[in-house]
Amino acid sequence: MRENFIEFKKYYLEAASQLVKDSFFMESINHKFRHSICVLHYGKHILYQTPELKFQSDDFKNIAQKALLFHDVGRFEEAVMRYHTPDLEKNPMILNQYDHGLIGYEKLKHNPLYNDIRILLAVRYHGKMIDQVKKTALWEEAQKSPYAQDCEKILYLVRDADKMALLKDIKEKDRLRKDIFFKLLSKEALEAGLSQEVKEQFFASRPVVSQSVISFSDRILFVLAWIFDLNYVKTKEIFKENGYAEHLLKMMSEYNVSDKEINDVSNFAYQNL
Repeated sequence: MRENFIEFKKYYLEAASQLVKDSFFMESINHKFRHSICVLHYGKHILYQTPELKFQSDDFKNIAQKALLFHDVGRFEEAVMRYHTPDLEKNPMILNQYDHGLIGYEKLKHNPLYNDIRILLAVRYHGKMIDQVKKTALWEEAQKSPYAQDCEKILYLVRDADKMALLKDIKEKDRLRKDIFFKLLSKEALEAGLSQEVKEQFFASRPVVSQSVISFSDRILFVLAWIFDLNYVKTKEIFKENGYAEHLLKMMSEYNVSDKEINDVSNFAYQNL
C-alpha cells in the first residue's frame, strides 16, 4: 500500500498548499486525511472478518483497500472550493452544491492507478442513498462489467467502514458538534426536537434523507438511522460493541426530545440491530 499512500498524500498536499494554515478548512482536510486512514483500518477489519469477503482474491482485496483509502479524496478539493466561496456563513445552503463523491470520482478517473470501476463506483456513491445509486448510469455500467459482484461488495464495504469511522469520531471527539453544519444552526433549529418527517423515515426502517433534517435532534437521528444501511454482520457487531446507539440516544436527550420519544427510538433501533 506504500505507493497508494504516497498518491493519496499528493492529493492532500495539493489542497493544503491552497489553504491558510490553522483555518477551519485546513483542519477539515487534516481531519479527512486521518478519517481516511481510519476507514481503511475498519475496512480491513471487516474485510478479513467477513466470510464472503475474506476468501476473495488478492486482487479483490487490493482494489478494496484502494477504494477504502481514496473514498474521500474529493474532500480535499471540496475544502478548497468552500474556502473560496463568498458569504458561506450567510448562505449555508451553498454547502449542498459540492459533491465530494463526484469530485473524487473525476480525479481518480483520470489517474490510471485508480481508474477501475470497482474503485470509482465506491468513491462516487459511498455517501448516497443506495436506492438512488442503483438507478444511476455508473451502477448500470458496473453491473455490465466482469466485476459486477466485486463492485457491489466493495461499495458496501466502503459504506460500512465509512460509517464506523464517522461514529468513532462522533463518540470520541464529539464530531457532530464540531462540524460546520452544527456551527451554522440557528438557536431555534438547535432546540426544535425531532421533526415528524424524520421520525417517519426512521420508523419505516429507512435511512433518513439529509434534506429533511431540520433540527440537531434530526441530525442525530439521521446518524442513528445508518443502522438500516449496514451491509455486513461484522459491521453490526462493531456498532454494538462500541455502544454507538447508546451514545447517540444520550446526546439526543440533551436537545428537547421527550423520554417517550427516546424510548421509542431506542427500542426500534435495538430491534433492527
